[in-house]
This record gives sequence, C-alpha cells and structure tokens, in this order.
Amino acid sequence: MKYITNPSITRLARKAGVKSLSEDSYDEIIKTIDSSIENIIKIALVVNNNKPTKTLMIGDIYDAMSLDNNNVAYSTELGQSTCR
Repeated sequence: MKYITNPSITRLARKAGVKSLSEDSYDEIIKTIDSSIENIIKIALVVNNNKPTKTLMIGDIYDAMSLDNNNVAYSTELGQSTCR
C-alpha cells in the first residue's frame, strides 16, 4: 500500500470532519485499508469464478462489496450528461 500516503489519508480525514490525526493512526488506517481491499478482491475472484470470463470486471467488484456488506451506489449514468 505504498500508494496510500499520509497526506492522502489526512485529506480524507479532513473531508470526514477529523481535525487532527496522531502519527500512530496512519499505520493502522493503511493496515485497515489493505485488509479491506484484500478481502474484497478475494470475494470478487469467487464471484468471477461463476462466470465464463477470466477478466475481473467492475460488476464483480460491486457484487463483492455488496456481499461484504459495503453499501455502494452504482450507476450506469456516471460519465454521461445527466443534467438537461
């Protein structure tokens, strides 16, 4: 998880309303993110095994997240002009 930096965690925390973080919290947050992503990928691979393709698709990730009790909004309209 070398791509998740302390400043990026700080930005996310600020958006969530956190005023300050201790130095110890960064390592714990990175460990939590790492284990969550690992778990979602494992579930997504199981979901993908039931399909004829070998490519992991975005739908597999959404299905894995819903099976892992993560509520994620999914829209096929993202990236399209929805304001008329």
